Amino acid sequence: MKNSLMILAVVVSLAAATPVLGAGFSIFEQGAAATGMAMAFTARADDPSAVFYNPAGITQLEGTHLSIGATIISPEAEMKDPYGRTWKSDSQVFVPPTLYATHSFSDVFSLGFGVGAYYGLGMKWDNNEDFIYRTLVNEVNIESLYFNPVGAFSFGEHFSVAAGLYYVRSKVDYSANIDLSQLSAMLSQQLGTTITLPEGELKLEGDNDSGDYGFNLGFQARFNPWRFGLTYRSEVECAYEGDAQFNVTPTGYGSQIDGIVAGILPDTKGSTSITMPASASLGVAYDVTDALSIEFDINWMDWSSYESLDLNFENPTTPDKSQPKHWDDAYSYRLGTRYLVTEAFEMYAGYLYDETPIPDETLDPILPDANRHSVQLGAGYRLGSVMIQASYMALFFEDRETTTNELGVNGDYQSFSHLIGMQLSYAF
Repeated sequence: MKNSLMILAVVVSLAAATPVLGAGFSIFEQGAAATGMAMAFTARADDPSAVFYNPAGITQLEGTHLSIGATIISPEAEMKDPYGRTWKSDSQVFVPPTLYATHSFSDVFSLGFGVGAYYGLGMKWDNNEDFIYRTLVNEVNIESLYFNPVGAFSFGEHFSVAAGLYYVRSKVDYSANIDLSQLSAMLSQQLGTTITLPEGELKLEGDNDSGDYGFNLGFQARFNPWRFGLTYRSEVECAYEGDAQFNVTPTGYGSQIDGIVAGILPDTKGSTSITMPASASLGVAYDVTDALSIEFDINWMDWSSYESLDLNFENPTTPDKSQPKHWDDAYSYRLGTRYLVTEAFEMYAGYLYDETPIPDETLDPILPDANRHSVQLGAGYRLGSVMIQASYMALFFEDRETTTNELGVNGDYQSFSHLIGMQLSYAF
């Protein structure tokens, strides 16, 4: 019986280890104008969202600037399992916010502050009661909030540098079914009768209660009509602590069996950590005319730091677990344009190609990622000291099939996302 319980605990810990995979989803859409230009904004960085894209750019902003915004994200996913059945993700909408403030104290020194959700989103598959991989995931939601004060110095008209601090709060909510077939077989053998237990449910809630820290750096060079930008964002290791709750419906075999099941699956506390990866962006911008500018950026993300996910349970009967991930570094290539139609009205367009960091061996329905192509459009209109900007982004995921997943969670995935960005800024 002890060996059977250990096997069950391993199965449970495997499921419990998976929710923070969603934290690996980077949200790079941190400004409406930048999003309209495929986030090719490292070199130009000339609005308050520079706090995120390249903090050295805030030295270009005179006086005080305040900006609020949000991106409406509507993802869609479909999976065909190895038996030919098709499953669709539930309809969900996420609205990560942005808030920026900058102030120029002189021609030399500026301060800025930003708040944004740099990592997050979630996944929920429709028809959870029948979903083929419901013991892996029913629903997962990851929320993060970065608080980012920055300081920037300008060295003459050509160069600026900046540095900032990250303070990060993050939380995880996750649920999955628990397959009790092994326990059913064990009880059937011991009691000499057939026992078929219903599936249970695992719910996890955790956060990094005291917050975690990182930093960002920026550099900008301006030689009209050229601009160059380089920015670095450090990794942030988020340490989560929380509760694991096991819900098991009455078995139908009486209080004795109910008590056995409840004793095997006690609620407990757990902890884990996930490293939000370091990243760097290099951008080159060129003013073709006074009205038309273009920029090309390359972005690198250190996803290879995500080698494994280690989960520790407080209850000694639920063993700790280390699950390999083996993600790869990923690059994205971004091309953006801005056209000034009038002094008050401007338009944006862009294209990006984004590599997935997830190998076939660890791809699963929690984050059915793939290489991505995206096209963007946007516009901005200035009313005196007020700037209103909006963008639309269509994100196309390449079709992806895996037959070599280490947990046997194989399928053929198709995904697509709509993103609408909005930003309102005021200068004084």
